[in-house]
Parts: sequence; C-alpha cells; structure tokens
Amino acid sequence: MRNVFAALIIASMTSALATAELPKLKTEVAFPGLKFNRPVVLAEPGDGSNLLFVVEQPGVVVSVPNKKDAADKATFLDIRSLVNSRGNEEGLLGLAFHPKYKENGQFFVYYSSMKGNDRYSVVSRFNVSKDNPRKADPASEKRIWVSAKDPFENHNGGCILFGPDSYLYISLGDSGGGGDPLTTGQNPKDWFGSLLRIDVDHPSDGKAYGIPTDNPAKRDASRFVGWAPEVYCIGLRNVWRFSFDRATKTLWAGDVGQNKWEIVHIIENGGNYGWSIKEGFHPFNPRPKADKASPISPAIFDYPHTTGDDPSRSDLGQSITGGYVYRGKAMPSLVGVYVFGDFNTGRIWGIRLGTDGKAAESGELIEFNPKKVLNIATFGEDADGELYFTAFDGRIYRLAPR
Repeated sequence: MRNVFAALIIASMTSALATAELPKLKTEVAFPGLKFNRPVVLAEPGDGSNLLFVVEQPGVVVSVPNKKDAADKATFLDIRSLVNSRGNEEGLLGLAFHPKYKENGQFFVYYSSMKGNDRYSVVSRFNVSKDNPRKADPASEKRIWVSAKDPFENHNGGCILFGPDSYLYISLGDSGGGGDPLTTGQNPKDWFGSLLRIDVDHPSDGKAYGIPTDNPAKRDASRFVGWAPEVYCIGLRNVWRFSFDRATKTLWAGDVGQNKWEIVHIIENGGNYGWSIKEGFHPFNPRPKADKASPISPAIFDYPHTTGDDPSRSDLGQSITGGYVYRGKAMPSLVGVYVFGDFNTGRIWGIRLGTDGKAAESGELIEFNPKKVLNIATFGEDADGELYFTAFDGRIYRLAPR
C-alpha cells in the first residue's frame, strides 16, 4: 500500500512542474470584421484554398478567407433542421475534411440528434457542391455512424479528425450524468468513454465503414476480449478536443474532469486512461474494475479546480479545451509545445515533452486577466500550422509573441 501512495505522490508532483523556458504570449483578434454564433470548431480543408471553416454549435458551418481583413463569411452548410442543440453540450460539434478532400470533396460532421425522446450522436458524410467550393450539397448526407441511445444530454465528446493513417477518429464521452453512473469508462464493450477509429473508405460487414486491422479487438482478439471492434482506447471521461502532432503524429487529448482535476493524455492504440477509477493522477472511484486487457496509463498533466485540491498550484480551471502541438513559423520559441486552454477561466497552458516522453516543462503562456475571461471553445490550425482559438464572445483569436 505504501508503494501505491508513493507512486501517487510522485505522479502528482510530476503533474505540477514549474514553468521553464516557455514563451510569454498574448492573444489578438484574428479577424476583427467577423463574429460567430458559439464557434466550436475551426478547421482547414487541406486543399490549398486558404479558407478556414468555422462550426457554429446550433448547426451551421461557415467559411472565411484566412486573411486578417476578411469581412465575408459564407454559409457552407446549414443542418439546423437535423441537429438537436437543446442542451449546452449538444449541437453540431465536429468537422473533419477527408484527407483527399481536394479530389473527392468529402467532409464529415458530428452532431447531436433526437428520435422521439431518445438522444443519439451521428457522424455523417457530405460533399461539397461541384460548382462552388464555399457551398456544400445538403442533400448529399450519408450517415456513417450512429451511437447507441444516450440517456444524458452531456458528455458527448464530439471531436472527429482523420489521423495520419487516414482513418477517422471519434471521441465519445462516458454517456453523461456525474461520476460515470453507467460505469462505461472501463467497459470496452460499449462505445462510451472511448475513442473510436473507423475506416470510412472501405465499408464492410453491412456497415457504412470498415474496421482497421490494427484496432485492438481485430489485431488481438484473445487479449482484447469483448472490446467493440471500433474502440481504439478506453478510460476517458469526456474528450472534447484531441489532435495529432503534425510532426511526430502523436495523439494528444484534453479530457474534461469531474470535480477536481482537468487532464491531458497522450493516446495510444489499446490504451486505458483510468476513468472512472482515476481522475488524472488521482484516485476517483474504486467501484469499477480496470479492464484486464490494458493497464491504466498515467496522464501527462493535470490541473486543479481549486487551491484546496493542491495548495501549491495557482493555475486553476474547470473545463479543459484540448489544443495542438505548435508547428508553425511565426513563433519559433513555441515549436514543439502542446498548447491548450480552459473554457471557464480562459487560461492557456503549454507543455513540452522531454526525451523520456514525460512533461519536462509546463506552465501558463498567457498572462491571466480575471477581468477579461474568454470562454475558450476550441483550438485550430491553418495550413501553415499557425494556431488559433475560438471563444464564446464570437471571436476567433490568434496567439502572438508578447
């Protein structure tokens, strides 16, 4: 038992590393002439168009030219009639452009849906119109994946991205409520509390998608007994945003915590990240048992909700918004730093990994101003790897040297 507590203490100390050699930054409005309605995704299509696409949570996707004096935004897709946006965490939540979007015009969205009184999450494929790159074809929808019935309106995950392997990754929360009431976090048989990975280009077995051959249940069925074929990893509470480092291909995730801690994970195929046995580095609920196929992997970083959770910390928050590893050119001192923020406090942090794969440097990048708190909803990259974030004041911001 002593060894267990010692390990927890060491892990907690590792999570509270002092700021070292990280740049001091400021934020500035990227497009002063534009505002948006609850912007929750910012994406770049990879087609050389120099357009950015912004998802508005009620069910609209708009495009804007990536230039500071941009004054026009064009409605790319309007599916408000399909989207359930009743709950604060429901709506149109995800957007991903196919890796061959320039050739095939395919893009994918993740949205909340209602059928009668039942809630579902949906991933659908759409096509851009043939004669206008700033207009999608709303009649081209094909549902690719639909979740199981969800009893709660919260913890919907909602992030979708194509990985370096050209497979589509989908984050799905633990079904909602508080404290993982359905014990989905350590249940690999369902999709909740997991990150999923599917092949949208090679459907099979009567589904609109296929299963990658190295998904856990397919590559080693004797070890990953009972894992759903789509499940890539388990033990996640509510990954609102994840991203791939465009240089190293590492998968980073910001996992929204419960009562005390917000968490950053590096995700691996077949991994188990502890929810709801652990909340970050800390014990949470001993009720579920860890899945036998995959031992719990420690977090990379966590930060507390209050000083009572860790009196040595002042970098507080309540709802993590996962970000990106910076690979742009405008801020050389930021290259290789994972940048993320908090929705409630507007704080922005950076983490730089050491050669051992653990956080070697961490700290706040932006001077905290309690009189000007931005509700940071998402981060995004442009084609050059420059970093942006959106806030619920309706603006898109960029980071700049202070």
